[in-house]
Amino acid sequence: MMQREKIMAALLASYMGMVVVSTWAEPIKDFFEGKKTVANTWVESDASPATIKIILFLTIVAIVAAKADIAIGRDNAMAPIEILLYSLITGVLIASTVFSYLPENSQNAIMAQTKIVHFLKDYRTLWLLAPIILILVVTSRRRSY
Repeated sequence: MMQREKIMAALLASYMGMVVVSTWAEPIKDFFEGKKTVANTWVESDASPATIKIILFLTIVAIVAAKADIAIGRDNAMAPIEILLYSLITGVLIASTVFSYLPENSQNAIMAQTKIVHFLKDYRTLWLLAPIILILVVTSRRRSY
C-alpha cells in the first residue's frame, strides 16, 4: 500500500476507533469490574475507564490501519503537501482522542507542564472536523483542474 493509502486508512481508523469506544467502553469496563460475564467468564480488576478507552481505541486504530486496503484513485497522485497535512491532522486527531480519554485531573496535570498540549483539548472540535474540511478542500481543488 502506498503512503497516501496508509494515511487515509489511519484517518478512517481513528474515526472508527472513536465509534467503537463510544459503544463498547462501558460494557468492557463492566466486564473488568465483574458486573458482566462473557462466555461464563467473570473478571474483577481495577482497570480504569481511561485505560480501557485508550487501549480499545489504539487497538482498533492499529488493526484497521494495518489491515485496511483503501484504493484512492491511483491515477490521482497526492501532492507531498497533502500527504504532510493528512499525516499531521491524523496524528493530532489520534493524540487529541487519547488525551480526551484521560481523567480530568491527569489532563490538567499534563497541561500544567506544557504550553502546547492544551491545544489538544481546547480545539478538540477543530481536530474532529479538520480531516473532513481537508478532504473537501483537496477534492474540490482537484475537480476544478
